Amino acid sequence: METSVPPETDGVDAPALPLEALIDEMERIPEPSVFVLTGGLIAAVNPATARLAGIRVTGMTIAEVLERYGACRADGSRIIPADLPCARALRGEIVDQGERLELGLPDGSVYRALVTSTPVVVEGKVVAALSVLHDFDAYVWGLASSSPPDADGPAEGR
Repeated sequence: METSVPPETDGVDAPALPLEALIDEMERIPEPSVFVLTGGLIAAVNPATARLAGIRVTGMTIAEVLERYGACRADGSRIIPADLPCARALRGEIVDQGERLELGLPDGSVYRALVTSTPVVVEGKVVAALSVLHDFDAYVWGLASSSPPDADGPAEGR
């Protein structure tokens, strides 16, 4: 698990985060998962994220990672940082419907993700977001392979 402890800001200590408990949970999430602090700093990632990224991304901001991987929306349009699931979660929103994004990986392939995110609240204040990058291609493939065969053939033939 990659982690990065954020530096103090303006001489004020940040509230104690349940980082260890969250890291333990992230270890069990099979999809790439990212723990993002307010301000967009990536504080921890799980092993799936580390494998996907191919580089150390803890300590980088979400904006830096998006730029490095040429991230865009599924339709090819530009990503508006304030609309990202982690940014929405940092404002207190639970993003369970997900946002489709595409990331260009170091090996030249494209990772199509459906990103969900949830706020991490400590003492009534949102202090971070936990985002999960679900493999959209695997999801679609799973839907296609799990649908029951139509015994009567295509509907238009009936």
